[in-house]
Amino acid sequence: MAYLERLNNASEVVFEVEKSLQLQQGLQPLPFPGMDKTGSAMCTFYRVSTCRLGTLCPLRHVSGDKSIVCKHWLRGLCKKGDQCEFLHEYDVSKMPECFFYSKYNACSNKECPFRHIDPESKLKDCPWYDRGFCRHGPHCKNRHRRRVMCLSFLNGFCPDGPKCLRSHPNFDLPNADISAQRKQAANYIVCHNCGEVGHKVSSCPNLTSGEALHSNLPPFGRNFQAAPSDQTRRPLQEVTCYKCGDKGHYANKCSRGTFAFLAPTAALSHEARLKDEHLAHATHANVHHQRLAGRRAGEMKR
Repeated sequence: MAYLERLNNASEVVFEVEKSLQLQQGLQPLPFPGMDKTGSAMCTFYRVSTCRLGTLCPLRHVSGDKSIVCKHWLRGLCKKGDQCEFLHEYDVSKMPECFFYSKYNACSNKECPFRHIDPESKLKDCPWYDRGFCRHGPHCKNRHRRRVMCLSFLNGFCPDGPKCLRSHPNFDLPNADISAQRKQAANYIVCHNCGEVGHKVSSCPNLTSGEALHSNLPPFGRNFQAAPSDQTRRPLQEVTCYKCGDKGHYANKCSRGTFAFLAPTAALSHEARLKDEHLAHATHANVHHQRLAGRRAGEMKR
């Protein structure tokens, strides 16, 4: 029996094909970078930063810090390839979180490929509460879990160490919250319109509708000036809303909303609209005839 085991033992035998696969010999570079490498194996030399082919390597260059599967790659729509910050590999344990389950705590898809994570499991323990006191109390966004402190640890020494069944409090000050730092950084944003802190000029509440529209447009140059318009707006007292029929506001500013047609003056809105359109058409035709008459008079003088 020992003779057969010694005869059949081929663990130390290494074939030439295995050596070629380990050394990645015979690989042909890609014709151009950015090609799809979905069905390819992972490049072993890229892990140790010794891949000589670079972006033309036919094998996948996967970083070790990719822990979530790319949701666009699942549908075949990811265009980043190896430059994608997410994983291009189907792994159930690394699937992204289900949007519907995370927001509504329910998912009607029985074969949902995304992960359903319990909201309570995502809560972190409050470091201030574990230290002894949290000023937010029951309104804290983190979890306050009651534990029984170890008296031996409080006295100075616990023989059980990390295997102790009771809590060993940590009296070090917790690190600053990243979200709080981001909010604090947002407070340093200064608006160029009103000079207040906390918002940009694109979302300034002191801008009028026209100024807000022009602030969102791309700049055409430093000396760009809008052409003056010949048309002047009528005062709001003469404006008739085409939804409810009342005067004093435009239809896009109507406070009645979708029920504006139920207003008693809504029946007159259609007539007022036709009247205004007829008046505008007559005015435009009048101006056109005056321009033609002026041109003809100039030609007669010549």
